[in-house]
Amino acid sequence: MFTQHEIVNDLFVYSIALLVGLLAAEISKRGRQSEVIGQVLVGIILGPYVLGILRPSTVIEFISMLGAITLLFIAGLETDIRMILKSGPSATVLAIGGFAFTILLILPLVFFVSSNIILAVFMGFALSATSIGITVRVFSDFGKLREWEAQTIVVAAVLDDLLVILFLVPVVDAVAAGAFSPHDFFEVLVPVGFFMLGLLIFGVLFVLYVAPRLWLLESRGAIIIFSFGFALFIGFLAAYVGLSPIVGAYFAGLILAETEMRDEILTGVSQVAFLTVPIFMINIGMKIDVGVLGEAILVGLAVCALAVLGKLIGGIIAGKIRGAKGKSPYVLGMGMVPRSEVVLIFAEIGLLMNIIDAMWYAVLVVVVLITTFLTPLVLKYLLVGGDTSHDKNYKDDSRRHIGASR
Repeated sequence: MFTQHEIVNDLFVYSIALLVGLLAAEISKRGRQSEVIGQVLVGIILGPYVLGILRPSTVIEFISMLGAITLLFIAGLETDIRMILKSGPSATVLAIGGFAFTILLILPLVFFVSSNIILAVFMGFALSATSIGITVRVFSDFGKLREWEAQTIVVAAVLDDLLVILFLVPVVDAVAAGAFSPHDFFEVLVPVGFFMLGLLIFGVLFVLYVAPRLWLLESRGAIIIFSFGFALFIGFLAAYVGLSPIVGAYFAGLILAETEMRDEILTGVSQVAFLTVPIFMINIGMKIDVGVLGEAILVGLAVCALAVLGKLIGGIIAGKIRGAKGKSPYVLGMGMVPRSEVVLIFAEIGLLMNIIDAMWYAVLVVVVLITTFLTPLVLKYLLVGGDTSHDKNYKDDSRRHIGASR
Protein backbone atom coordinates (compact mmCIF):
# COMPACT_ATOMS: atom_id res chain seq x y z
CA MET A 1 0.00 0.00 0.00
CA PHE A 2 1.29 3.45 -0.94
CA THR A 3 2.05 5.97 1.78
CA GLN A 4 1.17 9.66 1.49
CA HIS A 5 4.87 10.46 1.09
CA GLU A 6 5.25 8.02 -1.83
CA ILE A 7 2.19 9.44 -3.58
CA VAL A 8 3.43 13.02 -3.20
CA ASN A 9 6.89 12.00 -4.42
CA ASP A 10 5.38 10.34 -7.52
CA LEU A 11 3.38 13.51 -8.19
CA PHE A 12 6.62 15.49 -8.06
CA VAL A 13 8.44 13.09 -10.40
CA TYR A 14 5.54 13.04 -12.86
CA SER A 15 5.23 16.84 -12.88
CA ILE A 16 8.98 17.38 -13.37
CA ALA A 17 9.09 14.72 -16.09
CA LEU A 18 6.20 16.35 -17.98
CA LEU A 19 7.51 19.91 -17.70
CA VAL A 20 11.18 19.22 -18.42
CA GLY A 21 10.13 16.73 -21.12
CA LEU A 22 8.07 19.49 -22.73
CA LEU A 23 11.06 21.84 -22.64
CA ALA A 24 13.30 19.18 -24.18
CA ALA A 25 10.68 18.44 -26.85
CA GLU A 26 10.49 22.15 -27.72
CA ILE A 27 14.27 22.42 -28.01
CA SER A 28 14.42 19.30 -30.18
CA LYS A 29 11.57 20.50 -32.37
CA ARG A 30 13.08 23.94 -32.87
CA GLY A 31 16.33 22.19 -33.81
CA ARG A 32 14.29 20.22 -36.37
CA GLN A 33 15.01 16.92 -34.61
CA SER A 34 12.66 14.28 -33.26
CA GLU A 35 11.30 14.95 -29.77
CA VAL A 36 12.44 11.44 -28.81
CA ILE A 37 16.06 12.56 -28.54
CA GLY A 38 15.32 15.36 -26.08
CA GLN A 39 13.02 13.28 -23.92
CA VAL A 40 15.38 10.29 -23.65
CA LEU A 41 18.20 12.71 -22.75
CA VAL A 42 16.01 14.13 -19.97
CA GLY A 43 15.63 10.62 -18.56
CA ILE A 44 19.38 10.01 -18.65
CA ILE A 45 20.44 13.37 -17.17
CA LEU A 46 17.74 13.68 -14.51
CA GLY A 47 17.58 9.93 -13.84
CA PRO A 48 19.07 7.94 -10.96
CA TYR A 49 22.46 7.40 -12.60
CA VAL A 50 23.35 11.08 -13.16
CA LEU A 51 21.54 13.81 -11.19
CA GLY A 52 19.12 11.53 -9.34
CA ILE A 53 16.16 13.94 -9.56
CA LEU A 54 13.91 11.41 -11.31
CA ARG A 55 13.74 7.85 -10.03
CA PRO A 56 11.76 4.83 -11.25
CA SER A 57 8.68 3.86 -9.27
CA THR A 58 5.66 1.65 -9.72
CA VAL A 59 3.50 4.64 -10.67
CA ILE A 60 6.01 5.97 -13.21
CA GLU A 61 6.42 2.48 -14.70
CA PHE A 62 2.64 2.23 -15.01
CA ILE A 63 2.33 5.62 -16.73
CA SER A 64 5.22 4.65 -18.99
CA MET A 65 3.46 1.44 -19.96
CA LEU A 66 0.29 3.42 -20.67
CA GLY A 67 2.38 5.65 -22.93
CA ALA A 68 3.77 2.69 -24.87
CA ILE A 69 0.31 1.13 -25.17
CA THR A 70 -1.21 4.42 -26.31
CA LEU A 71 1.54 4.94 -28.87
CA LEU A 72 0.97 1.54 -30.48
CA PHE A 73 -2.80 1.86 -30.16
CA ILE A 74 -2.59 5.05 -32.23
CA ALA A 75 -0.30 3.29 -34.71
CA GLY A 76 -2.98 0.60 -35.11
CA LEU A 77 -5.68 3.23 -35.61
CA GLU A 78 -3.51 4.90 -38.25
CA THR A 79 -2.96 1.62 -40.09
CA ASP A 80 -4.79 0.73 -43.28
CA ILE A 81 -5.65 -3.00 -43.31
CA ARG A 82 -5.52 -3.00 -47.10
CA MET A 83 -1.98 -1.64 -46.99
CA ILE A 84 -1.03 -4.36 -44.51
CA LEU A 85 -2.27 -7.03 -46.89
CA LYS A 86 -0.33 -5.37 -49.67
CA SER A 87 2.84 -5.09 -47.61
CA GLY A 88 2.48 -8.52 -46.01
CA PRO A 89 5.28 -10.26 -48.00
CA SER A 90 7.73 -7.38 -47.56
CA ALA A 91 6.86 -7.06 -43.84
CA THR A 92 7.44 -10.78 -43.36
CA VAL A 93 10.79 -10.61 -45.14
CA LEU A 94 11.71 -7.49 -43.14
CA ALA A 95 10.96 -9.28 -39.86
CA ILE A 96 12.56 -12.64 -40.69
CA GLY A 97 15.51 -11.08 -42.53
CA GLY A 98 16.37 -8.66 -39.72
CA PHE A 99 15.85 -11.39 -37.12
CA ALA A 100 18.01 -13.97 -38.91
CA PHE A 101 20.85 -11.69 -40.03
CA THR A 102 21.14 -10.11 -36.59
CA ILE A 103 21.59 -13.53 -35.00
CA LEU A 104 23.98 -14.74 -37.71
CA LEU A 105 26.17 -11.66 -37.30
CA ILE A 106 26.15 -11.30 -33.51
CA LEU A 107 26.32 -14.93 -32.39
CA PRO A 108 29.84 -15.65 -33.82
CA LEU A 109 31.27 -12.40 -32.42
CA VAL A 110 29.95 -12.99 -28.91
CA PHE A 111 31.11 -16.61 -28.99
CA PHE A 112 34.57 -15.50 -30.19
CA VAL A 113 34.88 -13.06 -27.29
CA SER A 114 33.30 -15.22 -24.56
CA SER A 115 33.67 -18.86 -25.70
CA ASN A 116 30.17 -19.35 -24.22
CA ILE A 117 27.60 -20.68 -26.68
CA ILE A 118 24.62 -20.15 -24.34
CA LEU A 119 25.63 -16.52 -23.86
CA ALA A 120 26.15 -16.09 -27.61
CA VAL A 121 22.72 -17.55 -28.42
CA PHE A 122 21.03 -15.38 -25.78
CA MET A 123 22.73 -12.19 -27.02
CA GLY A 124 21.84 -12.99 -30.62
CA PHE A 125 18.18 -13.58 -29.90
CA ALA A 126 17.86 -10.69 -27.44
CA LEU A 127 19.32 -8.19 -29.91
CA SER A 128 17.13 -9.43 -32.75
CA ALA A 129 14.14 -7.81 -31.02
CA THR A 130 12.83 -4.43 -32.15
CA SER A 131 11.52 -1.66 -29.89
CA ILE A 132 8.95 -0.15 -32.20
CA GLY A 133 7.84 2.67 -29.88
CA ILE A 134 10.71 4.99 -30.83
CA THR A 135 10.27 4.41 -34.57
CA VAL A 136 6.52 5.04 -34.40
CA ARG A 137 7.15 8.26 -32.50
CA VAL A 138 9.67 9.46 -35.10
CA PHE A 139 7.31 8.76 -38.00
CA SER A 140 4.57 10.56 -36.08
CA ASP A 141 6.86 13.52 -35.37
CA PHE A 142 7.33 14.07 -39.09
CA GLY A 143 3.74 13.32 -40.15
CA LYS A 144 4.68 10.06 -41.88
CA LEU A 145 2.79 7.50 -39.83
CA ARG A 146 0.42 6.62 -42.68
CA GLU A 147 3.19 6.05 -45.21
CA TRP A 148 3.60 2.47 -46.43
CA GLU A 149 7.09 2.25 -44.94
CA ALA A 150 5.77 3.06 -41.44
CA GLN A 151 2.99 0.53 -41.65
CA THR A 152 5.28 -2.16 -43.05
CA ILE A 153 7.71 -1.56 -40.18
CA VAL A 154 4.97 -1.81 -37.54
CA VAL A 155 3.69 -5.10 -38.99
CA ALA A 156 7.25 -6.41 -39.22
CA ALA A 157 7.95 -5.37 -35.62
CA VAL A 158 4.91 -7.33 -34.43
CA LEU A 159 6.17 -10.39 -36.33
CA ASP A 160 9.62 -9.73 -34.88
CA ASP A 161 8.16 -9.76 -31.39
CA LEU A 162 6.51 -13.10 -32.11
CA LEU A 163 9.75 -14.61 -33.41
CA VAL A 164 11.80 -13.47 -30.42
CA ILE A 165 9.21 -14.70 -27.93
CA LEU A 166 8.90 -18.05 -29.69
CA PHE A 167 12.66 -18.68 -29.69
CA LEU A 168 14.10 -16.75 -26.74
CA VAL A 169 11.66 -17.95 -24.08
CA PRO A 170 12.48 -21.64 -24.74
CA VAL A 171 16.21 -20.76 -24.60
CA VAL A 172 15.77 -19.15 -21.17
CA ASP A 173 13.67 -22.09 -19.99
CA ALA A 174 16.34 -24.49 -21.27
CA VAL A 175 19.01 -22.69 -19.26
CA ALA A 176 16.83 -22.90 -16.15
CA ALA A 177 16.10 -26.60 -16.68
CA GLY A 178 19.56 -27.52 -17.91
CA ALA A 179 18.21 -29.01 -21.15
CA PHE A 180 16.07 -28.01 -24.13
CA SER A 181 12.81 -29.77 -24.88
CA PRO A 182 10.52 -29.32 -27.92
CA HIS A 183 7.77 -29.16 -25.34
CA ASP A 184 9.10 -25.74 -24.29
CA PHE A 185 8.68 -24.45 -27.84
CA PHE A 186 5.11 -25.67 -28.16
CA GLU A 187 4.22 -24.31 -24.72
CA VAL A 188 4.96 -20.86 -26.15
CA LEU A 189 3.58 -21.43 -29.65
CA VAL A 190 0.14 -22.81 -28.75
CA PRO A 191 -1.12 -19.93 -26.55
CA VAL A 192 0.17 -17.34 -29.02
CA GLY A 193 -1.48 -19.17 -31.91
CA PHE A 194 -4.82 -19.35 -30.13
CA PHE A 195 -4.55 -15.67 -29.21
CA MET A 196 -3.94 -14.59 -32.81
CA LEU A 197 -6.70 -16.81 -34.20
CA GLY A 198 -9.18 -15.76 -31.51
CA LEU A 199 -8.37 -12.09 -32.06
CA LEU A 200 -8.94 -12.43 -35.80
CA ILE A 201 -12.37 -14.01 -35.32
CA PHE A 202 -13.30 -11.54 -32.58
CA GLY A 203 -12.17 -8.59 -34.70
CA VAL A 204 -14.41 -9.55 -37.61
CA LEU A 205 -17.42 -10.10 -35.34
CA PHE A 206 -16.74 -6.87 -33.45
CA VAL A 207 -16.60 -4.73 -36.60
CA LEU A 208 -19.75 -6.33 -38.03
CA TYR A 209 -22.01 -6.53 -34.98
CA VAL A 210 -20.68 -4.57 -31.99
CA ALA A 211 -19.13 -1.41 -33.39
CA PRO A 212 -22.30 -0.16 -35.17
CA ARG A 213 -24.12 -0.21 -31.82
CA LEU A 214 -21.54 1.74 -29.84
CA TRP A 215 -23.17 4.97 -31.01
CA LEU A 216 -26.01 4.07 -28.65
CA LEU A 217 -23.78 4.96 -25.70
CA GLU A 218 -24.89 8.36 -24.43
CA SER A 219 -22.59 9.17 -21.48
CA ARG A 220 -19.94 11.81 -22.06
CA GLY A 221 -16.70 10.42 -23.48
CA ALA A 222 -18.18 6.92 -23.73
CA ILE A 223 -16.58 6.08 -27.09
CA ILE A 224 -13.10 7.13 -25.92
CA ILE A 225 -13.45 5.36 -22.56
CA PHE A 226 -14.62 2.17 -24.23
CA SER A 227 -11.89 2.29 -26.88
CA PHE A 228 -9.03 2.90 -24.46
CA GLY A 229 -10.34 0.24 -22.07
CA PHE A 230 -10.61 -2.11 -25.03
CA ALA A 231 -6.95 -1.47 -25.95
CA LEU A 232 -5.83 -2.08 -22.37
CA PHE A 233 -7.79 -5.34 -22.16
CA ILE A 234 -6.39 -6.69 -25.44
CA GLY A 235 -2.96 -5.64 -24.20
CA PHE A 236 -3.55 -7.66 -21.03
CA LEU A 237 -4.56 -10.72 -23.07
CA ALA A 238 -1.42 -10.38 -25.19
CA ALA A 239 0.74 -10.21 -22.06
CA TYR A 240 -1.08 -13.24 -20.63
CA VAL A 241 0.04 -15.41 -23.56
CA GLY A 242 3.62 -14.10 -23.39
CA LEU A 243 3.57 -11.22 -25.88
CA SER A 244 4.19 -7.57 -25.11
CA PRO A 245 1.05 -5.62 -24.11
CA ILE A 246 1.86 -3.09 -26.84
CA VAL A 247 1.32 -5.83 -29.45
CA GLY A 248 -2.22 -6.31 -28.12
CA ALA A 249 -2.81 -2.55 -28.16
CA TYR A 250 -1.70 -2.39 -31.79
CA PHE A 251 -4.18 -5.12 -32.74
CA ALA A 252 -6.92 -3.31 -30.81
CA GLY A 253 -6.17 -0.23 -32.89
CA LEU A 254 -6.32 -2.30 -36.07
CA ILE A 255 -9.79 -3.56 -35.16
CA LEU A 256 -11.15 -0.11 -34.28
CA ALA A 257 -9.54 1.40 -37.39
CA GLU A 258 -12.14 -0.47 -39.45
CA THR A 259 -15.05 1.25 -37.68
CA GLU A 260 -16.75 4.56 -38.39
CA MET A 261 -15.55 5.83 -35.00
CA ARG A 262 -11.91 5.76 -36.00
CA ASP A 263 -11.35 9.52 -36.34
CA GLU A 264 -13.18 10.32 -33.10
CA ILE A 265 -11.18 7.69 -31.22
CA LEU A 266 -7.91 8.93 -32.72
CA THR A 267 -8.63 12.50 -31.68
CA GLY A 268 -9.54 11.52 -28.12
CA VAL A 269 -6.74 9.03 -27.53
CA SER A 270 -4.16 11.51 -28.81
CA GLN A 271 -4.95 13.63 -25.74
CA VAL A 272 -4.02 10.67 -23.54
CA ALA A 273 -0.78 10.31 -25.47
CA PHE A 274 0.29 13.88 -24.72
CA LEU A 275 0.39 13.00 -21.01
CA THR A 276 1.83 9.48 -21.17
CA VAL A 277 4.13 9.04 -24.18
CA PRO A 278 6.74 11.56 -22.93
CA ILE A 279 6.97 9.53 -19.71
CA PHE A 280 7.56 6.38 -21.75
CA MET A 281 10.46 8.06 -23.56
CA ILE A 282 11.90 9.60 -20.38
CA ASN A 283 11.60 6.25 -18.58
CA ILE A 284 13.78 4.63 -21.26
CA GLY A 285 16.48 7.20 -20.48
CA MET A 286 16.10 6.69 -16.72
CA LYS A 287 17.04 3.03 -17.09
CA ILE A 288 20.30 3.71 -18.93
CA ASP A 289 23.27 3.55 -16.56
CA VAL A 290 26.02 5.51 -18.29
CA GLY A 291 28.41 4.57 -15.47
CA VAL A 292 28.75 0.93 -16.60
CA LEU A 293 29.61 1.71 -20.19
CA GLY A 294 33.39 2.18 -19.88
CA GLU A 295 34.43 -1.48 -19.61
CA ALA A 296 32.06 -2.60 -22.35
CA ILE A 297 32.37 0.23 -24.85
CA LEU A 298 34.60 -1.47 -27.45
CA VAL A 299 32.69 -4.77 -27.49
CA GLY A 300 29.43 -2.81 -27.29
CA LEU A 301 30.33 -0.72 -30.35
CA ALA A 302 31.18 -3.86 -32.33
CA VAL A 303 27.99 -5.64 -31.29
CA CYS A 304 25.94 -2.50 -32.00
CA ALA A 305 27.40 -2.16 -35.50
CA LEU A 306 26.41 -5.74 -36.28
CA ALA A 307 22.97 -5.27 -34.70
CA VAL A 308 22.33 -2.26 -36.94
CA LEU A 309 23.76 -4.02 -40.01
CA GLY A 310 21.53 -7.06 -39.50
CA LYS A 311 18.37 -4.93 -39.54
CA LEU A 312 19.62 -2.88 -42.51
CA ILE A 313 20.21 -6.02 -44.56
CA GLY A 314 16.67 -7.17 -43.77
CA GLY A 315 15.35 -3.76 -44.82
CA ILE A 316 17.25 -3.73 -48.09
CA ILE A 317 16.04 -7.22 -49.02
CA ALA A 318 12.43 -6.36 -48.07
CA GLY A 319 12.66 -3.13 -50.09
CA LYS A 320 13.88 -5.00 -53.15
CA ILE A 321 11.01 -7.49 -52.89
CA ARG A 322 8.56 -4.59 -52.60
CA GLY A 323 10.20 -2.88 -55.58
CA ALA A 324 10.94 0.19 -53.47
CA LYS A 325 13.39 2.75 -54.77
CA GLY A 326 15.43 5.58 -53.34
CA LYS A 327 15.77 5.70 -49.57
CA SER A 328 12.80 3.44 -48.76
CA PRO A 329 14.80 0.20 -48.21
CA TYR A 330 17.05 2.05 -45.76
CA VAL A 331 13.99 3.53 -44.03
CA LEU A 332 12.68 -0.01 -43.56
CA GLY A 333 15.97 -1.18 -42.12
CA MET A 334 16.54 1.80 -39.83
CA GLY A 335 12.95 1.61 -38.61
CA MET A 336 13.74 -1.83 -37.17
CA VAL A 337 17.01 -0.74 -35.50
CA PRO A 338 15.85 0.58 -32.04
CA ARG A 339 16.35 -1.89 -29.20
CA SER A 340 15.52 0.23 -26.08
CA GLU A 341 13.03 -1.16 -23.55
CA VAL A 342 12.68 -4.65 -25.08
CA VAL A 343 16.40 -5.36 -24.81
CA LEU A 344 16.54 -3.88 -21.30
CA ILE A 345 13.83 -6.33 -20.25
CA PHE A 346 15.77 -9.25 -21.75
CA ALA A 347 18.95 -7.92 -20.13
CA GLU A 348 17.29 -8.01 -16.71
CA ILE A 349 16.10 -11.58 -17.34
CA GLY A 350 19.56 -12.65 -18.51
CA LEU A 351 21.23 -11.11 -15.47
CA LEU A 352 18.71 -12.69 -13.12
CA MET A 353 19.21 -16.12 -14.73
CA ASN A 354 23.01 -15.72 -14.66
CA ILE A 355 23.15 -16.06 -18.44
CA ILE A 356 24.99 -12.73 -18.72
CA ASP A 357 27.27 -10.91 -16.29
CA ALA A 358 27.68 -7.19 -15.60
CA MET A 359 29.98 -6.68 -18.61
CA TRP A 360 27.56 -8.17 -21.11
CA TYR A 361 24.70 -6.33 -19.46
CA ALA A 362 26.69 -3.15 -20.12
CA VAL A 363 27.15 -4.24 -23.76
CA LEU A 364 23.37 -4.44 -24.13
CA VAL A 365 23.07 -0.99 -22.54
CA VAL A 366 25.57 0.38 -25.09
CA VAL A 367 23.46 -1.02 -27.93
CA VAL A 368 20.30 0.46 -26.40
CA LEU A 369 21.94 3.84 -25.92
CA ILE A 370 23.37 4.10 -29.43
CA THR A 371 20.31 2.79 -31.28
CA THR A 372 18.00 5.01 -29.23
CA PHE A 373 19.83 8.13 -30.41
CA LEU A 374 20.94 6.91 -33.83
CA THR A 375 17.51 5.94 -35.11
CA PRO A 376 15.77 9.34 -34.80
CA LEU A 377 18.74 11.14 -36.37
CA VAL A 378 19.09 8.79 -39.35
CA LEU A 379 15.34 8.39 -39.88
CA LYS A 380 14.91 12.16 -39.84
CA TYR A 381 17.46 12.46 -42.65
CA LEU A 382 15.92 9.57 -44.61
CA LEU A 383 12.34 10.80 -44.20
CA VAL A 384 12.72 14.55 -44.76
CA GLY A 385 16.41 15.21 -45.44
CA GLY A 386 16.96 18.94 -45.54
CA ASP A 387 13.36 19.63 -46.49
CA THR A 388 11.51 21.86 -44.02
CA SER A 389 8.19 21.92 -45.85
CA HIS A 390 6.84 19.22 -43.54
CA ASP A 391 7.07 21.59 -40.57
CA LYS A 392 4.13 23.78 -41.60
CA ASN A 393 1.90 20.85 -42.50
CA TYR A 394 2.82 19.15 -39.30
CA LYS A 395 2.01 22.17 -37.14
CA ASP A 396 -1.36 22.53 -38.85
CA ASP A 397 -2.18 19.01 -37.73
CA SER A 398 -0.58 19.27 -34.32
CA ARG A 399 -3.73 19.87 -32.34
CA ARG A 400 -5.02 16.46 -33.14
CA HIS A 401 -2.08 14.08 -33.38
CA ILE A 402 0.46 12.86 -30.94
CA GLY A 403 3.50 14.23 -32.67
CA ALA A 404 2.38 17.79 -32.04
CA SER A 405 5.04 20.23 -30.96
CA ARG A 406 2.61 22.42 -29.04
